[in-house]
Amino acid sequence: MTLSVGQVVDNRYRIVKLLGQGGFGAVYQAWDARLERLCALKENLDPTPEVERQFGKEATILANLNHPNLPRVIDHFTVTGQGQYLVMDYVEGEDLQQMLDRRGLLPEVEVLPWIAQICDALAYLHDQPQPIIHRDVKPANVKITPEGQPMLVDFGIAKFYDPARQTTLGARAITPGYSPPEQYGHGRTDTRSDIYSLGATLYALLTGKEPADSVERIIGAAALTPPEELNPHISEPVARGVMKAMAAEPAQRFQSIGEFKAALTSDSPARSTVTPIGQSTRAVDPRAMASYATASHAAASHAVLRTVGVAQPEVTAAPSRRQDRRTPRILALVILALGLLSWILVCVQPVVLMGLKVDQVLGSAAAGMMLILGFCGGGISALAALILGVLMLIKYRKRATGGDYAMTAVGMVAAAVLVLVVIGLVVFTLLLPATGT
Repeated sequence: MTLSVGQVVDNRYRIVKLLGQGGFGAVYQAWDARLERLCALKENLDPTPEVERQFGKEATILANLNHPNLPRVIDHFTVTGQGQYLVMDYVEGEDLQQMLDRRGLLPEVEVLPWIAQICDALAYLHDQPQPIIHRDVKPANVKITPEGQPMLVDFGIAKFYDPARQTTLGARAITPGYSPPEQYGHGRTDTRSDIYSLGATLYALLTGKEPADSVERIIGAAALTPPEELNPHISEPVARGVMKAMAAEPAQRFQSIGEFKAALTSDSPARSTVTPIGQSTRAVDPRAMASYATASHAAASHAVLRTVGVAQPEVTAAPSRRQDRRTPRILALVILALGLLSWILVCVQPVVLMGLKVDQVLGSAAAGMMLILGFCGGGISALAALILGVLMLIKYRKRATGGDYAMTAVGMVAAAVLVLVVIGLVVFTLLLPATGT
């Protein structure tokens, strides 16, 4: 039964809105009246006695998890005859599916640090004494916080793997394109199922296309297009890693999430922006990302981290590849400089000339010539800033970063305002004699 907005559950959690709903329950944004903050309330509607018996034990295990890329489970309870509930941190931010819908395919250099940290989160889950399998990894379940931290959300009850019995407990969520074939029907899932789903997620992020459904691939109704054919900028190691992770047969995939992460990092630069599995994981430093973005495309696309402590040789890229990454940033800086220069030449220079009494030192003619040259130079700078800004928006919009757009916007606004001011002054000057007569 769907909970209604305003309904209070367990005398503590007031439902704010429905976040998502599936065949096995729903996830709500709720207000925790005791802690006075927002939280996520995950509802499991499987009423079978076996699930209810497992709930308390498994919820306790989840509540003891602590990883920077996983939301915390802060409470759990059962409503008799209705279902079981997990209460988790509410993660602010945009999920990767929303980002895909808004931007289209994403650059490898931006995506790999996120995927590396999700690998860390899955490795943490898989390495528990009783391994936990997420079984619903997909772009919609990876959120990027306002600080740039990727969070694997919507991990819940009844996804525990018993290595001795080689069985998993609980209901199975199916997401076409992201679920491996063994997750359909009565197949046996294990940690390699998450590897398939994460590979499919990376495929979608880098190509902008949803992967072919795994079952349709097996029966020959669909084929998986190699990712590099959809996006030629994907590096060879990453393309190979994605295809191996998405092998239909589990034995042909990477056998651990650590192997998958290592495959994405072969021939990586000596300076890495992401830590290996087993070390502390933090959000990627924006300054490190900016430095990394200006590195060669070949070196960047070969990986984002090292999984061994041996220094690897630097990779030298062709100049054209380096320029391909640097061009939007350089163009944005030029636009910003031209926009500011136009104001300096038109507005600041006259004040400086008057303050230095240049007309008395060099004469009125020389001072007038300097003013005219400054006025003309400012106009040309403003027009150049506007033209280059339009070029940036048309030609480099897919490669430009948020910082590039910000610098471009400031430069274009400064230039546009100056042009309007100059036009206004010219019109006023032309109309003034007519008004006087």
